[in-house]
Amino acid sequence: MIDSSSVERVVLRNGLTVLVQSDRSAPAVAIVTYVKAGYFDERDEESGISHVLEHMYFKGTPTRGVGDIARETKAAGGYLNAHTIYDNTAYYTVLPATALVKGLEIQFDAYANSAIDAAELEKEIGVIIEEAKRKADNPSAVATETLFELLHDRHRIRRWRIGREKGLRAFTRDMVVSFYRNFYRPGNTILSISGAVDPAATVDTVTAMYGALPPGEPEIHPGPSEPDRTGFRYREMSGDIGQSEFIIGWRTPGAMHADTAALDFASAILSAGRASRLYRSVRERRLAVAISTANHTPVELGVLTIHGEAEPVKTLEALRASWNEALALTSGEIAPSEIERVKSGFEARWARRVETAEGTAMHLAEWEAMGGWELGEDYRTAFLSIAAIDVKRVAERYLTRERAAVLVYRPDSANPVAADEREMFALLSVPSEITVNVVMQSATASKVPAKRVRIELEREEAGVHVFRTPGGIPVLVRRKPGPITYLALRAAGGAVHDTPSRAGLSVLATRTMLKGTRTRSAEQIAEETESIGATLGSSAGHESFGWWMSVPVRRFEEAAELFSDVIINPSFPEKALDTERSVAVAHLALVRDDMFRYPVRLASSAAFEGHPYGLPFDGTEESLSAIAVEQLHGWHFRNVQSSSAAIGVVGDIAPDEAAAVIAAYFGDLTFAKHEPISPPSWPATPTETAESRDKAQTAIALAFPGPSRRNERRFAAHLLSGISSDLGGRFFEELRGRRSLAYTVHVGVRTMQLAGLFIGYIGTSPDKEDAAREGLLGEFERLRESPVGADELDRAREYLIGSHAIARESGGAVLGEMLDAWLFGTGLSEITGHDDMLRAVTAADIQSVACDFFSAPVVEGVVRGVTRTV
Repeated sequence: MIDSSSVERVVLRNGLTVLVQSDRSAPAVAIVTYVKAGYFDERDEESGISHVLEHMYFKGTPTRGVGDIARETKAAGGYLNAHTIYDNTAYYTVLPATALVKGLEIQFDAYANSAIDAAELEKEIGVIIEEAKRKADNPSAVATETLFELLHDRHRIRRWRIGREKGLRAFTRDMVVSFYRNFYRPGNTILSISGAVDPAATVDTVTAMYGALPPGEPEIHPGPSEPDRTGFRYREMSGDIGQSEFIIGWRTPGAMHADTAALDFASAILSAGRASRLYRSVRERRLAVAISTANHTPVELGVLTIHGEAEPVKTLEALRASWNEALALTSGEIAPSEIERVKSGFEARWARRVETAEGTAMHLAEWEAMGGWELGEDYRTAFLSIAAIDVKRVAERYLTRERAAVLVYRPDSANPVAADEREMFALLSVPSEITVNVVMQSATASKVPAKRVRIELEREEAGVHVFRTPGGIPVLVRRKPGPITYLALRAAGGAVHDTPSRAGLSVLATRTMLKGTRTRSAEQIAEETESIGATLGSSAGHESFGWWMSVPVRRFEEAAELFSDVIINPSFPEKALDTERSVAVAHLALVRDDMFRYPVRLASSAAFEGHPYGLPFDGTEESLSAIAVEQLHGWHFRNVQSSSAAIGVVGDIAPDEAAAVIAAYFGDLTFAKHEPISPPSWPATPTETAESRDKAQTAIALAFPGPSRRNERRFAAHLLSGISSDLGGRFFEELRGRRSLAYTVHVGVRTMQLAGLFIGYIGTSPDKEDAAREGLLGEFERLRESPVGADELDRAREYLIGSHAIARESGGAVLGEMLDAWLFGTGLSEITGHDDMLRAVTAADIQSVACDFFSAPVVEGVVRGVTRTV
C-alpha cells in the first residue's frame, strides 16, 4: 500500500500530470514518461506506428545525436527502456537519486524534441522488421495474438500489434512525425517519479523544464467497436515447434469495469500458485508442462485466457481439463480457504510490485491514466472484498461455452486435434477423464514453534550479521526495511556433481522436494505457502542448487518452519518424480524452440565438451528417464544433509531473532565441503554446432573463454560487456543502430568457479547471416586492437556502479548478492568493495582481457532459419 502522504500530484498549466512519490529506503529514482497512445490509437494504415515511434524516441534530438540519449543515461549510472501496448507507450529510466536532474533533462529532451530523422527511421524500420521476425519465431506470442484475432471481428485488438512487414516499410517520416505531434502532448502524458527525492523541489524542476510546452489535446480516431456475439470459435495451425501451444479465451470488459476485480480473482483461483486449480488438475497430472491464466485488460475491453504448453499427444486432454476447470467456477463451490489463499497471495504480490522505485512509478502512472492513482487502492480494496458468489456471477456471465474461442498451435509432425469448431466443441463436451479439482481445506495441524536456539554473532561485515547453526551452517542476516522478508538456502554443487548418465538429477531432486515431506503432502505445502502470502521455489544450475521463499515479515517463523520441513524431510513421492520428469523432458523441447537460449546452449556445450560445464544442467531425455526415487534419496543424503550450504535472510527483522529461528529449524544440517573438480580446457580449433529450422531468423551465438569467478579480471570483463552491449553499447550501436542487422544484439560474460565464458549473440534474417557473423567478430577484434576510449570506460563504469546500487532496492537481489559472495566469491567484503574494484579497472586492463580471451578459437552455436516475409 502506498502512503497517500508520500505522493504529490500536480497538473501543470499545459495539462501535464506530474506525480512525485518520495521513498528514501534506497538511493535510487525512477522516471516514467507515460503517453496515453498505443496500438488502439492507430488507424489501419498506421498499424505498428506507435511502436516505431517508441524506437525513434531513443534516436536523438536536435541537441543529442544518435545514441547520446542512451550513452548519457549510462554515464549517469542508470538504464532506460520502453514498452508499447494497446493503450499506452511508457518510457522509463532508473538512476541513482543524485542523477535525478540529469535524468529529467534527458527524458524531457527525448519527449519534447525527438528528431525522427528520415535516414535513421529507414534503418530503424529494418530493425523493427527483425523484431517482427523474432516474434514470429516465438510460439507463445504467435498463439496469443492469433487467439485475440480469432476472438474479435472488428476491434483493433485483432491486429498483429507490432505491424506487418509490408505496412512497416510503407511508413514515412511525415506519418511518424504526425503521430508524434498529435499524441505526445502534455495533456495526454503522465510524468511519474518515485524514489529518494524531495517532492517540492522535484515539482519545481519539472515545472521549469516542461511548463513551457504548448498545451493541446490529441485528435482521436477511434477504431470500430466490437459487437456482442455468441458462438464458439476454433482455429488450428502448425509450425516448426517442439510442443503444442493451446489457448482458451473469452472476451471480458476493460480495466475499469465493475466486474474486472472479480474476473481477476477468478483467474487467480485458476492458476495463481501451486495450490491453484489448473496447477493441480493439469500441470500436476502431467497434461501440460506449463499452464497459466491472465485477464488482459486494456481500458476498452479485455480477454481472459488459459494458456498451456503440452506434448502434442496430450493437447486435447489438457484442453479438456482446463475447459472443465474454468466452467466449474460457475458452480460457486469455492472453499473459504481458497478465497483466503488468493487474497494472501495478492497482498504479497502487491507489496512486491511497489518494493522498487521503478515498480512504484509505473504503478502510479498506470492507475493515473485510468482516472487517478488512488484508483489502485480502490481496486485493491475491491479485490480483497471478493466472495465466492462474486466469482460465480462473473463466471456465469463471461466464461461460458458459447462465448469461448480455442486456438491450437501444434508441431508440423503432430496429428490434427480437430477439423473445425463443431468437432472441437464436441470433443470438449466429452466428460474429461480428469475429475474437476475438489478444493481442499488445509489439513495440516498448527505447528508448535520450535524451541529457540541461541547462537552467538560470529561477526558483522558489509552490513551482514554472520551466525552459525549448531551443525556449522552459516546463517547470514541483513536487515532491510520493507514488508517482505526473503529467505534462501543455497549450496555449492549442482550439475557439476551429476554424472553424465544422471544429468538433470539436481534439477529433479530440488523440484521434487517441494512435492511432499514426511508430514505434508504436495497439496498441503502449496496451500500453507499461499495461505501466508509466501512464494516458494527451487533452483539448480551447473554449480549450485537451493530453495528460496519470500513472505510478509509477520509470517517469517511460519515460513521458516515450512521451509525447513521441505529441505530436511522430503519424501520424494514416486508420482511427484514422474510429474517433474515429464515436465523436465517437455521443457527441453521448449528450450529448443527458444531462439536465444538454444544457440547459446549449443555454443556453451561445444565450448566445454567433455566437462561438467558442457552438460545440460537440466539433463537429456535419456538421463532424465534413468533417474529413480532411490537416486533422489541418495542425492539428498550427499548434498543436503551434509553440504557446503549457507542460509540467508533479508528483511525487516532483528538479526539475532532471525538467526535464532533459523538455528531452531535447521540444526540437523551439518556443514561439509565437496571434492573439487578439474577445470575445463578450451577447444584447440574453431568449432561450429548448427541446426536448420523453419524459422524466420537465424540466431548466432559466438563463444570465447573468460575469467573465472574469483579472478579479479572479471571486473574488467564485466566492464567490457557493459561497453559492448545493450543501449549505448558498441555492438548494439554498430550492428543494430548503424547496420540494421538485428533487433537483438547482446554481449555477456558468465563467471564460474573454474572458468568464464563470453557470449556474443545476434538474431538476424537468414540472408544476413554472413554479415552478422562478420560484424560480431569484427567488434570483438576491435576490442583487441585498440584500447576503449575514456568516455566509454567512464560510462560503463558508472552504469555498472549505478545498476548495482539500483538492484539493491530489492531484498531478493540483496539476498542473492550476499550468498553469492559468501559461497563463490572472496567473501562479504566483495559487497562493499564492488565499486572500488570497478573504479580500479583501466582501459589497458580491458584491452588485456580482450587480447587474452578473444584470441582463443571461436566456438559457435547457430540455428539457421529460412528467408520469409512476416
